[in-house]
Amino acid sequence: MTSRETAAKLKSNIWIIYVANFLKGLMFFLPIYALYLQQELFTVFNVALIISIQSVFVILLEVPSGAIADLFGRKNTLIVANIVAIIALIFLSIGTSLIFFIGYAIFIALSESLNSGTDIAILFDSIKNVNKEAKKEAIALSKAAIESKTITPLSTDIHFKKVIGINSSMWQIGASISAVIGGVLAGQYLRLPIYATIIPFILALILTFFITEPQYQKEKHSNILTHISKSGKLFIKKKQLLILFVAGFLFFAFGEVEHQLNAIFFSFKGIPIEYFGLIFALIFGLSSLGFLISHAVSSKFGNKSTVIISEILSILLIFIATLTFGIWTSILIIISSLFWGIRGPIITHLTNLETASKNRATIISIGNLGNRLGLAICVPIFGIISDIYNINFVFQLTSGLSFTAVFVLLFLKDKN
Repeated sequence: MTSRETAAKLKSNIWIIYVANFLKGLMFFLPIYALYLQQELFTVFNVALIISIQSVFVILLEVPSGAIADLFGRKNTLIVANIVAIIALIFLSIGTSLIFFIGYAIFIALSESLNSGTDIAILFDSIKNVNKEAKKEAIALSKAAIESKTITPLSTDIHFKKVIGINSSMWQIGASISAVIGGVLAGQYLRLPIYATIIPFILALILTFFITEPQYQKEKHSNILTHISKSGKLFIKKKQLLILFVAGFLFFAFGEVEHQLNAIFFSFKGIPIEYFGLIFALIFGLSSLGFLISHAVSSKFGNKSTVIISEILSILLIFIATLTFGIWTSILIIISSLFWGIRGPIITHLTNLETASKNRATIISIGNLGNRLGLAICVPIFGIISDIYNINFVFQLTSGLSFTAVFVLLFLKDKN
């Protein structure tokens, strides 16, 4: 296979993963998920319990699943992840008691763990290999052939941070579209959005079979525990990764808790449920815009400054939202999602800069472990606080505590 053919196949991975992520963003039930659980399980604590169980199982499976992807192939890992996600959605759609929702939480946790870091690793190594093939071709081609334009050289202008921004935006765009449709479907029957979600997930599964596994340096052994141990030692030695780990823990301990409980917050603020679909569509839409402009903004202002400023602005907007009611609450939450979107690709980019290909999926999974720990530990605590006081007090509390993440980010190194 020529350099050009190899590069073309690897480039196709990018759009395949784009489309698959868009399809997996079509989760029509997201706007009413928390309310759906509350309707079936009666209290905010029970809702938080399901979210926490999901996070705990992601924590248990996160790093082993990354090692599986590194050792046994990332494409196969994504295929299994999509199959398990479909099983999870079936559990959610037929749930009538706590056991069904626990089943959903466990299966969706397994799917998220298998997917976590795997698609990013495929994208990073695909881009890395495309650029490598382009350089090989440039050396092989004569300068005269290129200058005379008889042969168009392969482009090497593929930036990972830009690609990851677009990739992340695909999920958000899908979620934005599905939020509007899901709100309408929920008005007909609360389970209908869950049934509708299964279809795009089946299509995403089919697409995954067309991915080309990029070449990367693999370990000679296939021992999962050995690979986890080696990757863990490498992670601990990298100060930058440790800072990102702690920051991720704090982002999810406070910011993601807010996101998970948004529907309950909006209900408390007197916003009618029929508007939830539009509000969540705008939240996902604006965060998608954040993902898309992240590369341009951070290239101008620097990675570190962009992450810190984005976090501060997001915190302030959410806190002000707790002092308002109705439409102003939703507007402030929607605007805050832009800064969440800007931050995401930069964090992923900085993580990958510190990671070797043979450990990439595992290292990313270890980083994601911090995120999940934050959510798993804090969401039930804030659920109890919400039942004792109210959800508005919880959002004020999490906004204040989020400044601890800003402090940690001050120690981050700005790398290109």
